[in-house]
Amino acid sequence: MKIIAFTKYSYEGPSSRYRFYNYVDCFAKEHISMQIDPFFTLAYFVQTNKVLKIFNVIVSYLRRVFQLLVVLFFPKKYDLVLIEYELLPFFPAVFEYLFKKRQIKYVVDYDDAVFHKYDQHKSAFVRWFFAEKIGQVISNAEVVIVCNPYLEQYAKKYNSNVLRLPTVVLLENYKKAIQVHEVKTDAKPFVIGWIGSKSTSVYIVDILQAMEKFASKYDVVFNLVGFNESVLHNGMKERCKIEVIPWSEESEIEEILKFDVGIMPLKSDPWSKGKCGFKLVQYMSCAKPVVASPVGINTALVKEGENGFLAESADEWFEAFEKLYLNMELREKMAETNIQKIETEYNHSMNCKKYVELIRTTVKS
Repeated sequence: MKIIAFTKYSYEGPSSRYRFYNYVDCFAKEHISMQIDPFFTLAYFVQTNKVLKIFNVIVSYLRRVFQLLVVLFFPKKYDLVLIEYELLPFFPAVFEYLFKKRQIKYVVDYDDAVFHKYDQHKSAFVRWFFAEKIGQVISNAEVVIVCNPYLEQYAKKYNSNVLRLPTVVLLENYKKAIQVHEVKTDAKPFVIGWIGSKSTSVYIVDILQAMEKFASKYDVVFNLVGFNESVLHNGMKERCKIEVIPWSEESEIEEILKFDVGIMPLKSDPWSKGKCGFKLVQYMSCAKPVVASPVGINTALVKEGENGFLAESADEWFEAFEKLYLNMELREKMAETNIQKIETEYNHSMNCKKYVELIRTTVKS
C-alpha cells in the first residue's frame, strides 16, 4: 500500500515530526509505504533573510500546487492521502474539494486549533473569507484525526468519522536515555524546567511572579529550553534564576532529565484549548512530576496530587513548586505514576496499531 502525506513542515517541525515522520517505520512494518511531502522544507527554518524567506514561501506554494496536480491527474498513484491541517494555508479549500470530486480519499490530522488562525484573525477580511475553510476541509475528508476533546468537538460539527490520537513520543528512546542518565547529587540546585519554542515563550511571562518569589526563597534554577529571552525585561532573568538553554533534537531528552519538575503554563484562550499537552507528555516520559495550567487537555493529563498539580494564580504556582521541592517522596511517587500513564495511555505502538487500522479500513471502504 502506498500513501502520501502532505505535512506542513519537514522533519524539523515538531508537529510534523511527531505526528507523521515518527510513523514511517511502523507503517513500513505493516507494508504501508508513506511518502512525505512537506509544505515548508528545511530552508524555511534556516533562512533568516526576510526577502529570501518570502521567496521560500512562494516556492513552497508553487511546489505544493505542482504535487497536488500530479495527484489529481494520476489519482491511482496513491491509495490514500494524509493531510496535516490543510493543503494550502490562506487559500480556499479548492484542492480538498477537487480530491473529493475525483474520489481521492484523504485523512486530515489536527494537533492545534488551526481554525482559530482564521476565525480569530486580526483582519476582518480573513475572518469573513476563511471562517469556514477548515470546516470545509474536514467535511470532505474520509476521516479526521485529532489529539484532544476540544478539536474533536469542532471536527464532529462537520464530519462524524473522527478518531482521537494523542501526540506521543518514541518511548524507547526516552527509556534508553533514562538508563544512562547520571542522577544529580543533592548538592546541586533544584531544577524546574520548561521546553518550548520562541512562540510559546510568552506563556512563561504569566508565571514570572511565582518564579521570582520561589527563587528568592529556595535554592532553585529554572531551565528554559528553547526559550526566547527577549520577552524578559528589567533583570527578570537574574531575579528568577533563569538559565536559557538552546533546543536541539539530540539534547532535548537529556535536558528534560535534568529537571526535577516540568512545567507547562498556558493562557486560558481558545488557541490553548486546542493544544495536545505534548510538553507534559515529554516530561512524563522522562519520569518527572508536572505543574500545568488547568487549560484544555492539561486537565486530563494532570490529576491533582497524583502525578502533578494544576495551577492558575501566582500563589497556586508557588505552592505547587513548594510542595514538590519539600517532598522528595511525593516527587518519586508522581514520577512512577507518570511513567505508567505514558506506557498505558500515550503509547506509540498503540497509536500505530490504531493508525494502521484506520488506513486499511479507509482504503477498503
